[in-house]
Amino acid sequence: MLKVFLVEDELIVRESICQMVHWTKYGFELCGEAGDGEMALPMIRKQKPDVVITDIRMPFMDGLELSRMIRRELPDTKIIIISGYDDFEYAQTAISIGIEQYLLKPVSRQEFMEALRTIRKHYDEENVQRIYQKKFEKEMQRYEQHYQREFFEKLISGKCALNEIYEFATQQQIDILASAYNIILFQMNWTQKQELWMEEDFEKEAQIWDKVQAFLLNREEFLFFEYHVFCYAVVVKGTTEQIEELAQECALFLKECLEQGKEKLQWFVASGKPVERLSMLSESYESAAKVFALRYTRQKRYITYQQMAEQAAWDKDLNLGDIDAKVMDTKLVHTFLSSGLLEDTEKFVDDYFSMIGENGLKSSIFRQYVVLNIHFSTVSFVSKLGCDEKIITHNLEIDPIGGTVEQARKAAVSILKQGIELRDKGSKNRNRTVLGRALKFIQENYTDADMSLHRAASVANVSANHFSALFSQEMNQNFIEYLTELRMNKAKELLRCTNMRSGQIALEIGYKDSHYFSFLFKKTQGCTPSDYRNQKEREKKVCHG
Repeated sequence: MLKVFLVEDELIVRESICQMVHWTKYGFELCGEAGDGEMALPMIRKQKPDVVITDIRMPFMDGLELSRMIRRELPDTKIIIISGYDDFEYAQTAISIGIEQYLLKPVSRQEFMEALRTIRKHYDEENVQRIYQKKFEKEMQRYEQHYQREFFEKLISGKCALNEIYEFATQQQIDILASAYNIILFQMNWTQKQELWMEEDFEKEAQIWDKVQAFLLNREEFLFFEYHVFCYAVVVKGTTEQIEELAQECALFLKECLEQGKEKLQWFVASGKPVERLSMLSESYESAAKVFALRYTRQKRYITYQQMAEQAAWDKDLNLGDIDAKVMDTKLVHTFLSSGLLEDTEKFVDDYFSMIGENGLKSSIFRQYVVLNIHFSTVSFVSKLGCDEKIITHNLEIDPIGGTVEQARKAAVSILKQGIELRDKGSKNRNRTVLGRALKFIQENYTDADMSLHRAASVANVSANHFSALFSQEMNQNFIEYLTELRMNKAKELLRCTNMRSGQIALEIGYKDSHYFSFLFKKTQGCTPSDYRNQKEREKKVCHG
């Protein structure tokens, strides 16, 4: 039912209009009436009607002024003006305000019903457009938050002015306002090479990822961002009283989902420190990042900033003592080299050294042993990648015999960074091969209605999650943007060179819903398919004329 509000100062006319239509029969509900604009405005603000029918000339506030205020406060409300004055200036003003219908008194029942039917039609069309808009936005969000990365960087940098953040949030239609915030960082990376995956492995990965996305994208308290490849961030927002509970709810849900990957999934969830100002969100991020850096050395997979801050809880977990022999296990270094980020290297080394313990690091000989252990572990790692082991250099000048702990730390950081840079260089080459294979498949099959990110990822023999991150990183646009661009270019070609109807073109390029195709065409090209075809026809005539 569309709600209708009537504003008319003449009681007889108002009653006549009320009785003119069987409102419910035609899908309308008369929700209120008033004798002038001043009385009507607060009632309209409260009722938020879909349609306002108003006279022009009324005491206290006329219909034109009322219409201006309605258009400003309720832009989706349709307005019908009824006037006893056949005056061009009134009609011109009404058009400039954005009035839907302008009727002259006396209004016949047939004329009035036609106006209501037109408004009903416009509402239905706009509702369809809203549905398609939500569908498109959901498709965009499902695969990649690529367009929001810049926003996340603004939030956590601590250097961006609040008005710039609010303006960016408004442009991206992101609700960032809250009285308290927290940040959760999480990682999900599959340990087994995807070339060895079975079909059920791909299905399992898709199920876990779909469950995670559905939870995060459907809750207004959570803003979901891609942080790095395989690493993601959630900005939790809420009241001061509920922020810790919301952060815990989010983290525990992620933990429950990621545990389903069992031994094949390497995952970690880090929860930061809650803050009460948006301008302090960088502090929450820093606290979460410190916890997140522990993912390479801790067996525990979910850690909060509060747990890290409680020394008593850490004493047991850190096993501080003379020397913890387990820390010297090369698997720790290999784990970091396999999935660590270049910017996490110093944090990893700090944590690695702290786990060894101060007593062990007091010995210069043992410090040398620690650095050499990292060196040979890195050499072993890059050798498996097919790199020349001589590429890894150990600069003795910064870590001489008898050098300080800080010098040993710098040497370890230098060696590990070299290993990660070699890994990333090799990974880029492999990624280009994977992406090239997938792009060829997409370009050959983009008109298939069943084309999806999962199909393209399957051809590339990688998981959908990995492919989504890789695609946006290398192509600077997400999968759905790329697919839509290919289809729209083909649609323009068919509109220019054939007489195919819009519905036929939609099916030809992979859209089962012709109306959705028309929506996407207008959204991406700025005009409807028919307008585009007519424009090209006119251009042809001009050229041949």
